Amino acid sequence: MKRWKVWILLCVSMVMVFLSGPLFAGGDDLSAVKAEIAAMKNRLKVMERQLTRQQGLIEKQNRLIKAYENALKKQEKELEIQKKEVAKQKSAIEAQRKDVKSLDNLKQALGHIELSGDVTGIVQGTSNMDSGDRTDGEYTFDFNIATHFGGYGSFFIHLEGGDGEGLNDDVPSFSVPNYDAYATENRNNQSDLTISEAYYEFNFLKGKVTLDAGKMDISAYFDQNEAANDETTQFLSNIFVKSMGLTIPEPDRYYCPGIALTVSPAKLLGFSVVGASVEEDDWENLFTHDFGVAQVDFRPRIKGRQGNYRFYVWLDGRNHLKNKYLSVVSESYRDHHADESQKGWGLSFDQEIIDGIIAFARYSQTDDDLASWNGDDGQWEMIPFDKVWSCGLQVSGQYWKRKDDAVGLAYGQTLLTGDYKRANDHTANEQYIEAYYRWQLHKRFALTGDFQWIKNAGGDSEASDIYIFGLRSQVDF
Repeated sequence: MKRWKVWILLCVSMVMVFLSGPLFAGGDDLSAVKAEIAAMKNRLKVMERQLTRQQGLIEKQNRLIKAYENALKKQEKELEIQKKEVAKQKSAIEAQRKDVKSLDNLKQALGHIELSGDVTGIVQGTSNMDSGDRTDGEYTFDFNIATHFGGYGSFFIHLEGGDGEGLNDDVPSFSVPNYDAYATENRNNQSDLTISEAYYEFNFLKGKVTLDAGKMDISAYFDQNEAANDETTQFLSNIFVKSMGLTIPEPDRYYCPGIALTVSPAKLLGFSVVGASVEEDDWENLFTHDFGVAQVDFRPRIKGRQGNYRFYVWLDGRNHLKNKYLSVVSESYRDHHADESQKGWGLSFDQEIIDGIIAFARYSQTDDDLASWNGDDGQWEMIPFDKVWSCGLQVSGQYWKRKDDAVGLAYGQTLLTGDYKRANDHTANEQYIEAYYRWQLHKRFALTGDFQWIKNAGGDSEASDIYIFGLRSQVDF
């Protein structure tokens, strides 16, 4: 800025020198010169102001440039931080890729394995029981593992654990009120996880023929029912779950060595044959006192609605005794009078009546003049009833806009044998009613409210009616 002023003053001085001659000329000329000088001064002031303004603009631009430079440096720092973050994320992504690859390798290695499980918890309380009312609980846990060998079949393992007998050891009825209870206690009275089932399964002729062999629940192969078969989601009382445990004796250890052949030549028809070793030492003396059952299953669609009509016969080869020998038999399972087998037959029907409503009926019958061995008490006991029947309905919640909920209602009886009535006073057929509502809160979680009524519990006509209220929770994995 100072250089500009110097140059301007130098130019003015030269002009004045150049005009010095005329300055001393006449007065008019002098006035003109003065006017010219004044004009030049004014222009000089204007130029000075312009220069000052330009200087301000330049300083402002310099400040903006400096601000831009600072912002650029800040952005460079942020960019450097972002570069480091991107590098970090790349490393994390690469680690995740390695993890995913490891998981994929694990999935590929375990791809042939299927896992599932569930936990069932039940609390029940009685009302009006002669021996005093009780409130008991129990739980069971199931873990299932399956692996497949392509065309060479599959292998299944069912691990099970539980604690508590529920009301089963308190209510004096023939049909236990809680068929789910299954305590697996060790020597320290702690619950253990046991191998309940472990068996091979082979399929032939595109699945029309199935052969299972190993340790299994043989009751799963006959007397099935769509509406009354599962104590974890449907009815709880034994009589509304299956006939085994009532007219059909359970294996001594329930899960036992067995073999099952199932043939389904058409959608309408199926056959199954089961053989099992059912005594206490079932693995030591396989099939010496065996159990066998054969079932035929008709599966018609009546007016477009599915039905299942099953008929079966069974034979229990364990030692049994004619009731007439109870007064002379020794307290030994191997007594020479105990040379009878127990046999029977049964049926299990279920039929969809209308959308969402299934009706069911079940009946089973056995010998009416036999006694069986009670291993817990070490004595022979007369079999008190020879016939059991039940019927009922299952209604889907679709009618009140909860399609996964269900209501069940059933009635049943155990019919006493003539020998038992003659040997005891005040006898009457035991009667049952059960109703439940299953509230499906989530596809893997449900709560069920349950009510049971038992009349003539244990075949005793003088026993008070028993009312049982229960709550069941079911969690599936």
